[in-house]
Amino acid sequence: MSRNHYSEEFKTGAVRLMVVEGQSALSVSTRLGVGVGLLYKWKQQLQPPDSPEGLDMGELVAEVESLRKQLRHSEQINEILKKTVSYFSRDQL
Repeated sequence: MSRNHYSEEFKTGAVRLMVVEGQSALSVSTRLGVGVGLLYKWKQQLQPPDSPEGLDMGELVAEVESLRKQLRHSEQINEILKKTVSYFSRDQL
């Protein structure tokens, strides 16, 4: 039985699917073809040492969604400002 060696990028992506995207370890395991225990091991290894042990993943997911919403809002405002500058620049020519 040979051991597979996974890149750090693969491990981070797998953990991201569980933590940020909110997918279950079982679904990520099935999708990627790795064991559930291995996913939890990677998650523990990638968790920063100064983060609290009882970190609520639901809160993290909610915060990520909130930040994404804020980013979309900021991008919309930026587009409006670009169009406004373009509009007023044409009038001065």
